[in-house]
Amino acid sequence: WDSIWNKLPHNITAIRYSRRGEGKSADCVGDLTSLDYVKDTEQLVKKLDLTRPFTLVSHSYGAKVARLYSSRNKDMVSAMLFVDPINPRDVEIIEIVDPKDGVAANNKMQQDDIKQGVKFGWCLIKDIWDKSPALGIKEIGDIPMTLIAGVKRFKEPKRLFDTDKARQLWGEYQMQWANQFPRSKVVMANKSGHFVQDDEPDLVVSELISLLKRTK
Repeated sequence: WDSIWNKLPHNITAIRYSRRGEGKSADCVGDLTSLDYVKDTEQLVKKLDLTRPFTLVSHSYGAKVARLYSSRNKDMVSAMLFVDPINPRDVEIIEIVDPKDGVAANNKMQQDDIKQGVKFGWCLIKDIWDKSPALGIKEIGDIPMTLIAGVKRFKEPKRLFDTDKARQLWGEYQMQWANQFPRSKVVMANKSGHFVQDDEPDLVVSELISLLKRTK
């Protein structure tokens, strides 16, 4: 979040932390799930003695943690901002773009990720490849929410996921998930890849400010 940290409004209190195994946090051990990370977050909130509902901001895999945290702590989350969140339907995209070899491509990607995870001590790879449906309004409840999807199109895509058709489907699937929330807003970041906060930091900050105003 370095790219947006100094751009945040001065009249808010913002807290960021590194998940277990990331940044300055201790190394993780074994295979962890989003529930493990949620319990870490719950301990942090308790340690900081946070009692007022807050806006929960997440990126990528962090969205899975945020969704589960919100479902378990409805009284603590007033709104959510998702920055190109993980979506379990991403595997469908590959299989649609490449009907012949898409399944094999997904399987190879999964095995490559697992090998990388072992090599670098990542503890969330198996949970990333859990393609259970994402928690939605039934579990989380009706709260204000903004989802920013990175849908940049590439002149010379190097991966199936970067092809025009894949980028289109990624945006559509993100919108379909978000639209179940009556107070949702979906923003297509046409200049951004997966790290929207790096590619378009001003966009992320402006949408956060807009969400905070909608939450009052």
